Amino acid sequence: MWWIGRLGVVTMTMAALSPPAFAITVGTTDTFTGSLDSWQKGISNPTYLSVVASGGPAGAGDSYMQSVADGGGSFGRLTVFNQNQWDSNYVTDGVTSIRMDLLNSGTVPLQVRLGLRNSAGAGYISTTPFALGTGGGWQTADFPVTEAALTTVGAPGGFSAFLSGGFALRILHATSTANLNGSTVVSTIGVDNITAVPEPSTLSILGLGIVGLTAAARRMVRSRRSCRS
Repeated sequence: MWWIGRLGVVTMTMAALSPPAFAITVGTTDTFTGSLDSWQKGISNPTYLSVVASGGPAGAGDSYMQSVADGGGSFGRLTVFNQNQWDSNYVTDGVTSIRMDLLNSGTVPLQVRLGLRNSAGAGYISTTPFALGTGGGWQTADFPVTEAALTTVGAPGGFSAFLSGGFALRILHATSTANLNGSTVVSTIGVDNITAVPEPSTLSILGLGIVGLTAAARRMVRSRRSCRS
């Protein structure tokens, strides 16, 4: 119909005016289907960091990442990190939160935090930990990546400049915000569905755009019918 062409023009205009899509395209959601998706523990050892083929949040056949800590030496902490697909410009990407599913398979409660660390060892860590108790099954944690929700570690510089890239994303059990290394513990944690969550305003703008396009299309149809009658 004649109005479809006009609607296409409006759609392209809206796309040009809308905020950019994620620059984090490779591994925006890590589901650990057959690999660790570039997550590391410093020293490679499958005893302490591995992919479990089944038992994730979706049940049988759902794989997930498992990190084990023995309380001492190189593998005394649950800390894992990734600087490949998770090193991006979070400001322009519109990322304001990192969401994931967590499982405490150990016998002690965990205080899970998100960390962002540059090559100099400075960065930011979640001020408030996600309390991951024992025996609670899989739980979904949402870690805000905002200046108000993070505590400075060292001298990372300005927050927006830091988030422009050049850091590793870290998941760690830490009883304090003193450092980005994590706390020693004897425990096991499962992690799955690590996802970059967009800025709420971005979703609102896109939603309003879709509503506006729908309303415009309806008005065009009514106008066309009125002209024919």
